Amino acid sequence: RNNTVDKIDLGGTSIVLVAGQLFKDGSTDGSGASAMFSSPSGLALIGSDLYVSDTNNSTIRKISVSSGAVTTVAGTTNIAGTDDGKGVNAHFNLPTQLAADPNGSRLFLTDSNNDTIRMIQIPDMVVKTVAGQAQTEGKVDGGSSKSSFTRPRGIATDGKFAYISDTGDNIIRKMDLSSMTVSTIAGTGEEGDKDGAGTEAQFNNPGAMATDGSTLYVLDADNHSVRKINLATNEVSKLTLVNGHIGSGCVLSKDGKTLYFSDTTENAIQQVDTTSGNVTPLYPRQ
Repeated sequence: RNNTVDKIDLGGTSIVLVAGQLFKDGSTDGSGASAMFSSPSGLALIGSDLYVSDTNNSTIRKISVSSGAVTTVAGTTNIAGTDDGKGVNAHFNLPTQLAADPNGSRLFLTDSNNDTIRMIQIPDMVVKTVAGQAQTEGKVDGGSSKSSFTRPRGIATDGKFAYISDTGDNIIRKMDLSSMTVSTIAGTGEEGDKDGAGTEAQFNNPGAMATDGSTLYVLDADNHSVRKINLATNEVSKLTLVNGHIGSGCVLSKDGKTLYFSDTTENAIQQVDTTSGNVTPLYPRQ
């Protein structure tokens, strides 16, 4: 809601504005504080380029981390649509979370109001719909011409699969990136709070996700919990409970030992030890 992209050092001692203007929304490209965003949400880092879902502008922006220069690389500002294509010829409708292929060749994103999953080739910025049917809600598994979602939000990838929070259906989906075939790995589709086998587990408004390839972490927003899914068995368990509302963003440390997540109730970034489940604030420190 500040319409900015910020950087926090991992010691939790400082926060620096990278791009955007505090309390002002817009779509202007530029450098650092001269650029403007409108409710930016998802982030994905590829090399020294930070890609941003500029949600309310229905665009994808790129920030050069070294210079702070912001450019619009896909979508057209305030023109919602479903079109595939290159760069500004493509259209989105409230794109939310982003996930980068580990080799840096692709971005995957949840195009929430289109009920689809989109893929962007890097660096040519060709956009393609790879799962879901545009503006058609559902929870059908299958290939790209058949699968359906309901307002998907979270997405994470290990390069072989993309994992998707099918938020409106309260289920977690998996997409095989070799065939773009979608399957459901956890959740009954009924709103609830239940651990156990994937087919028996329940979620309530699942959002942002992160994975190390063996475990999938899910911010289960309205259950106020961070959930874990064992990707070998699809077993669901709770890592920790939190007081605030979560779900809008998370990232896993390179060693997989710490999950950082946004806590919108506390206006804070929290960190949780993925082994113990202990939660401590990253910023601001308490």
